[in-house]
Amino acid sequence: MSKGTRTALITVLLVWSVFAYPWFDKGCDIAEAYTAVLKYGVPEGLEPLPACYG
Repeated sequence: MSKGTRTALITVLLVWSVFAYPWFDKGCDIAEAYTAVLKYGVPEGLEPLPACYG
């Protein structure tokens, strides 16, 4: 793996983690938080959190 590819993957993981943190902070577990970023984006305000139900 080239240095540029490794840097790009690390950057993507860090950005994904920053976006997943609000979901985790609102009660989702880690797996739900990362999946919620892909499905719903970043939560805004007091909107319902469909990713954390069930």
